[in-house]
Amino acid sequence: MQPTMSSLSNRDFKNNPFLSPGEYCTCHIGISESDERMAAIIVNKQYYSFFKSVKDREKALSVINKLQEKGNDALIVKTPKGFSIWVLEPTAYLCKPK
Repeated sequence: MQPTMSSLSNRDFKNNPFLSPGEYCTCHIGISESDERMAAIIVNKQYYSFFKSVKDREKALSVINKLQEKGNDALIVKTPKGFSIWVLEPTAYLCKPK
């Protein structure tokens, strides 16, 4: 199920990188530099690959800030064990399910 794009189009992800469950869908992507399938989420018709998980909110924000300083867009999803960080993959393509 795809999130409704109208609910996301007004979001400022730079100021609030935390996603709610209805704002993304999980999938697998590929990128041209690799033959691997990668865990990903889709938000606003853009793919974000899994980067890393951290246990606390402040660490997640710290990682996001470092990624943004290097020119990478990233988002955060709360999980039962902490927070997962996802990085924008502008050249990604959707992989077919196995």
